[in-house]
Amino acid sequence: MSRTRPKKKLKPESRRSERTPTIIFAGIIVVVILVGWYALSQPASVPGSIGSDAPDFQLPEVTAQGLTDNTIQLSSLRGKVVVLEFMVSWCTACQQMASSLAYLNDKYSGQNLAFLSVAGTQSGASADSTAQFIRQHDATWTHVLDTDGNVFSKYGVEATPSYFILDRSGKIVNKFQGVTSTDAFSTAIEAALSG
Repeated sequence: MSRTRPKKKLKPESRRSERTPTIIFAGIIVVVILVGWYALSQPASVPGSIGSDAPDFQLPEVTAQGLTDNTIQLSSLRGKVVVLEFMVSWCTACQQMASSLAYLNDKYSGQNLAFLSVAGTQSGASADSTAQFIRQHDATWTHVLDTDGNVFSKYGVEATPSYFILDRSGKIVNKFQGVTSTDAFSTAIEAALSG
């Protein structure tokens, strides 16, 4: 008498096909969660970062004689490379850099380039002290006054001097902080002019 082994029951195909959509749905949920986590973990855009559009502003002009009724809007300089300086009249490093900026302003005179200094009013700086700075350092390029620090904030400026090089379309292509060599400035300016 031979014994026959009972045959194993095979699972019907229909059960396997019922699980497939559940597995796919679970996979999609996992991917969505991972993508969301990645997006939320990325740092927020830093103001004044290289590659970003330079925030526009309009501020009153300061000359060697003092505050004027004229206002300067950054976007009016589109089509030119802009060296944008953030400074305060009492800042020692700003005073040290004034002769380099004067040299570069002369060197690139007549080219498609503009120098614009945004003067802050932190710790007692004012339109009068900025005018004195302009006279004392022969800073003949354009200066504007940021009385409430709003433009400093837009660019994320925490120390002076800070410099941003803007291309002709108004994008930030380079930036420096503190005392910077004239050669480094020239290299950045020429790259922007040729770009």
